[in-house]
Amino acid sequence: MANLGNLFMGLALVAAFVSIAALVWGRKLGPKQGEGLTNIGYLSTYGVLAGVTVSIASLTSAFFSENFRLEYVAQHHSTDVSSLAWLYKVAAVWAGREGSLLFWAWLLAIFAAYIAYKRMSITDELSNMSLAVLNFVQIFFLVALFIPLNNPFKLSPESWIGPAGELLIRGGMNPLLQHWAMTLHPPTLFVGYAGLAVPFAFAIGSLIVNDSSKLWVEIVDRITVFSWLFLGIGIGLGAVWAYVVLGWGGYWAWDPVENASLLPWLTGVGLLHSFTVYRRRGGFKKWAVMMAVVSFVFVLLGTFITRSGVVQSVHAFQQDELSFWWFLAMMVGSLLAGLVGITYRSESFKGADEFDSLTSKESSYYFNNVLMLVAAVVVAALTLSPAFGGKTYGPATYDAIARPVGILYVFIMAVCPLLAWRKTDGAQFFAKIKWPLVSTAVITGALAYLWWTVLWPIHLFTNPNANPLTSVTHTYEALVGFAVGALAVSVAVYLFVVGAQKRALAKGEGFFTALGNIIFKARTQSGGYLTHLGMGIIIIGLVGSSMFVKDVRIGIPAEPGSEFEVGGYEFVFRGFDEQTLPNNDVVSELQFDVFRDGRQTGTATPGQIRYFRQDQTRLDVSVIVEPLRDIFVVFEGFDQAGQIQMNVKINPLISWVWFGFGVTIIGAGIAMWPRRRQLAA
Repeated sequence: MANLGNLFMGLALVAAFVSIAALVWGRKLGPKQGEGLTNIGYLSTYGVLAGVTVSIASLTSAFFSENFRLEYVAQHHSTDVSSLAWLYKVAAVWAGREGSLLFWAWLLAIFAAYIAYKRMSITDELSNMSLAVLNFVQIFFLVALFIPLNNPFKLSPESWIGPAGELLIRGGMNPLLQHWAMTLHPPTLFVGYAGLAVPFAFAIGSLIVNDSSKLWVEIVDRITVFSWLFLGIGIGLGAVWAYVVLGWGGYWAWDPVENASLLPWLTGVGLLHSFTVYRRRGGFKKWAVMMAVVSFVFVLLGTFITRSGVVQSVHAFQQDELSFWWFLAMMVGSLLAGLVGITYRSESFKGADEFDSLTSKESSYYFNNVLMLVAAVVVAALTLSPAFGGKTYGPATYDAIARPVGILYVFIMAVCPLLAWRKTDGAQFFAKIKWPLVSTAVITGALAYLWWTVLWPIHLFTNPNANPLTSVTHTYEALVGFAVGALAVSVAVYLFVVGAQKRALAKGEGFFTALGNIIFKARTQSGGYLTHLGMGIIIIGLVGSSMFVKDVRIGIPAEPGSEFEVGGYEFVFRGFDEQTLPNNDVVSELQFDVFRDGRQTGTATPGQIRYFRQDQTRLDVSVIVEPLRDIFVVFEGFDQAGQIQMNVKINPLISWVWFGFGVTIIGAGIAMWPRRRQLAA
């Protein structure tokens, strides 16, 4: 199995070299004489995919057959005995650094093969050179897999394996990873990472062939939205996992590896908006190229942070100096390629970037790009600060920056669709925004009432001497955040309503028929509006769930009928259950009936799982979901006196974060859905 996996990784590496050589040589010979070589370059790209596919299939087979002679299988195999055991065997493939790199290389090969399939009948110069760049990136990943600490087919030490092939040491998949959200989080994240190599490759390809037309943007536009969409899904699933598995009651801790996934998502926002101006107005050409390059560099930075050991993180892998220099070289080389290329092609890539007013649509796109790029650079700098001997920054620092920046970004995002190109007429703008402002006032008023009656008392629980008039963060920042979120929601709904009314009048359709046609026929625009709507809902949820959490730790007697109260909720202990699974894992569960105002609102069943093979304990939290809050319940164990130790959090508006996230994903999905017409060369 080890020889087979390494052999086909090597064959894939050879195929990548052949593809690049054939594509470059074919270009040198010209379209007619070089056509045969160019076709070999495309076919060799399929060879790369075939080689990596056999390798990853071999690794997957090793997990299902429990081939512990592979060190990676011995260290990351699942010990689960539930109905999801098969799923965790699949997830084990990407559970560690070696397998995740192979999985990433496989996804990259799929994207490259897709480009080869779509463009082989055309084989234009732009596509040829861009495909060569993609295979060049693939070479870096394949070579990285042959670095000892990155090779998933490395053999286990002989002392680990018994005479019948059984594993003699303890170990296995990290119990924290044995959750449905974590089985989906890495692959969706890696789809986003691998996909962002495509706009990078075409940006570099356009510089190589000196083609500043919008062709490269049109080729990669849907793939870029698709990749950004999956990157967002991956980040969201990671947040869900952190919330329900780690037991601390939050969903974003500004951990270095968390930050690494956020960076390309931020610059991806700027990249997509640059594409819009590029396609429609012939502007932001340099912005599009550089945001494609920077987004890919931030993808590599995420790999660098996770695998080099340059910063400490609970999510990072074992430190490896060779990987440190290898991925650093990839980052520096990619960035230099973009900077040198855009400098050399500066005249060709001049775009119609001028705008006559700061209130124009172009200016909003410009500020969006600047804001996203600066935010990403600042987060990266804070994250990497310890690696350069600087200070380690905690969540409070990130929050102090992220909250005002996020509010400003959502405001620009909300107003942008109402602005005109070049210059916005004040009277026309007011005519458009007056009804959204009325709606914003109503929604903000309702949220302000919620803040005063529910959220501010929670803040007083933690800070009894707080003054609402002098608390900048928990008064003004919260209320402004609510108002901006309400504006984003109001503008998005207004645009759908007005658009449906106009179409219904023009086409003689019913309102809801017209609304459906707008959503599913003008997909790029309506998808953008839905994404804006989702972001507005998210920021409202973020205000409540990150700034006004009630956190109580309490001990109660381990006797049925014991009671305690948190945030107006009464908890009545009903019993304790414990069972040992066939694999010797021990599952414990407590049961509480939860009441509010004398009415039962639900049952909380927090517990713990003690994993025998890994010698680890995982908290099994219980969450009762309500429209305005979550009741988050954690069983932390027994103290020396035998009392049950509980941690209960009241998380206001957190469901709004998940709902807004879902709306955003739906919007991005609609926006990236392919057009019926085929793209011409």
